[in-house]
Amino acid sequence: MNVPEFHMPSEEEHKQWVQDWETVLVGRILEDEPINYSRKQVCGISEEEGDQLITKPLDESVPKPWLYESSDGQQMVKASLIPGCVRTIGPNMPVTLDFRPTRLNISYDEGRRITNVSFC
Repeated sequence: MNVPEFHMPSEEEHKQWVQDWETVLVGRILEDEPINYSRKQVCGISEEEGDQLITKPLDESVPKPWLYESSDGQQMVKASLIPGCVRTIGPNMPVTLDFRPTRLNISYDEGRRITNVSFC
């Protein structure tokens, strides 16, 4: 398998990733939890492909099946469909301190409304 060489994102790249994802996710309701890579591989997305997709700027012309509106008008996010490494973090939830610069962290409140995104 030919795996692309990893490069550490610059501070500017990192800020742009966060800004792009904040624009799309903050304020929406989180419907579900992310799925692990083995399940994504069954769906045809490898870990490397997912990491490449999640760190690219979000293009308005590209479909985003993870974003939708519920029948009652709520803006929703289906985390299981976001490509790449995703971790959801609820209120008072413990998290590991391992550093993964291409992991999208989605923080949410008691009502599952997304309050913050970060990469680490």
